[in-house]
Amino acid sequence: MKKDKRPRAHTLPAKVCITKLEGKGNEHVQRGLEQLLQTLGSWKNIVPPHTKKVLIKPNLMMGAHWTTGITVHPFLIELLVCGLRDQGLDVIVGEGAGWGCDSADSFRETGVTELCRRLDVPLVDFKRGRGVKVPVPDGELLKDVLVDEVVTECDFIISLAKLKTHGETLVTLSLKNMKGLIAEDRDRLRFHLLDVNRCLVDLNRAIKPDFAIVEGIVALEGIGPLQPGKPRPLGILVGGSDALAVDTVCTEIIGMHAGDIRHLVYAGNAGIGTNNMDDIEVMGESIESVAPAGFELPPTELEGLSPFENIRIVNGNPCSNCIASLAACLHGYIDKRIVEGATHNVDILVGAKAKPAGERSDIAIGNCLKRYRGKIPFVPGCPPTSDAYLELIKRGLKGDFRAATVDSRREVIELENP
Repeated sequence: MKKDKRPRAHTLPAKVCITKLEGKGNEHVQRGLEQLLQTLGSWKNIVPPHTKKVLIKPNLMMGAHWTTGITVHPFLIELLVCGLRDQGLDVIVGEGAGWGCDSADSFRETGVTELCRRLDVPLVDFKRGRGVKVPVPDGELLKDVLVDEVVTECDFIISLAKLKTHGETLVTLSLKNMKGLIAEDRDRLRFHLLDVNRCLVDLNRAIKPDFAIVEGIVALEGIGPLQPGKPRPLGILVGGSDALAVDTVCTEIIGMHAGDIRHLVYAGNAGIGTNNMDDIEVMGESIESVAPAGFELPPTELEGLSPFENIRIVNGNPCSNCIASLAACLHGYIDKRIVEGATHNVDILVGAKAKPAGERSDIAIGNCLKRYRGKIPFVPGCPPTSDAYLELIKRGLKGDFRAATVDSRREVIELENP
């Protein structure tokens, strides 16, 4: 094939705006969003003229108040709905809550159910509608993705994400926020069994945000996307029409780089947007002026999730729900005095591909590892709750258990040694 010697068209830099809020009150949120939109050219320049229906996809993955750093500020949803309607656009709000969480509960507990009722705007649970398959052009792992039919009826999508760390993908921002579009939990689980980072990119090949806003009024640091992650007030909004560029700027703000985050690297290679800071024009506040000191980052590898030398994690590509459960247990429930007095070491197997080494006390957690029931201590659940396997960890550290399991009432049932 002959090399193309034609001059390449000049690519304009992606514009990403950072606004700093003066406070947490609604008036400050409104002023901050207005400033962000004005800096980027107003809705008339952001939304193409042919647009009729807009989907606002907020991160409401769990029923937690926005000040926890887990979900987005609901007032931003109201501002977006009203602003877009002023442009004569039809607007819907939609989300599919995280695994094990009912979307209706999440909507209600975050206040979004009442908000959408008051505004008379449709609120769609993507896990309860009619699923349709959307082809993935040049998909690496996925040929198609199953999403609610209503998603395909919208011609402009706004990702309203939270600025959060994540124990599996390191950050969860605009691109990862799109995972809530997936209509069935089993398809979400498949992302993790294949390669969540590459599957996220395939999802965004099929359906990517046309505009992205990341809410960092209160961010989440440490081991997210739930607890033991900790809320960290930053008082910022970050937005732009290139979602990958927005996510790249967000990583720089918290002391990371897009090159360290697999799904952002893969997204850049796939041409979904730019992850190169040299190709991004930062508007409004500078990164340096809003970057917090000492923002706590998650471990770069799952094995680093355990803070104890004698509790080791065997990584079998688990989903983020098992990771969150395990993080909560290791960082919130285990008494350090028990660990310090341990006589044995424990391996915690998590994820379908995990295998026991046979060198330590092994515990298998999650339904993905049910093949080990009756062979080694096993805790069912998808995901199992932290307190369900806490007793087994305690016993393992003492070398005081046989092949055990946990029943539906979370009671340890002893079995014979394998």
